Amino acid sequence: MKEVKFYYYGENCTVNYDDSEEAIQSVFKKLLDDYYFKHHSFSGEGIMQSDSPQQEAPVILSEIADDILKFKVKWEPKEPKG
Repeated sequence: MKEVKFYYYGENCTVNYDDSEEAIQSVFKKLLDDYYFKHHSFSGEGIMQSDSPQQEAPVILSEIADDILKFKVKWEPKEPKG
């Protein structure tokens, strides 16, 4: 698991996610099989000019986020100074 911390609009955020080799390969396979090859779009222009890959992108990204990387996010308000 990898942990990334950052500050965003008044809150501290900690994000943990699976960065294992298995997860990396799963993301790669999902993008190739379920996105590029499924929609026969292999260039930025092809993706931008076709409705199908644009409509599918949020679904694929959601599945990657939830099922493969398994993001865990924790928001905490920044401690007031003084």
